[in-house]
Amino acid sequence: MKNDVSLWLGDFSNFDEVEKYTEIIYDEDGDSIPSVFEREFKIGYYDRDLIEKDWISDTEDDIKELLVDFSYDDQLIKQFNNVKLNAKYNTIILIYNYNYDKDGRPVSSVSENGYKIDFIGTAEYID
Repeated sequence: MKNDVSLWLGDFSNFDEVEKYTEIIYDEDGDSIPSVFEREFKIGYYDRDLIEKDWISDTEDDIKELLVDFSYDDQLIKQFNNVKLNAKYNTIILIYNYNYDKDGRPVSSVSENGYKIDFIGTAEYID
């Protein structure tokens, strides 16, 4: 089955910062409070179980190196291979079964409080 996956690349100081940035917290009624990531990028509904993220110690501007070992990496690398990265990144966030171009209100880049994150694009993968 064909599905979409949306990709963000960022530069964070460590994995704990990435975790805090993407953390969803719950109020006393059990309602979720969107993460900073979801708020900053105005992300629409997605299945929160279908997000993959990682932080690597060295920054990288080769998309193949950044995507290796993620789910469907062979399919994603082929599609994102022609993307020229204009910065070095150490943080990767993928949301599967989500098309940010169609379902979000595209914000292309956020640079705040010591971190930077860019929306790179959406690809298709076959499950």
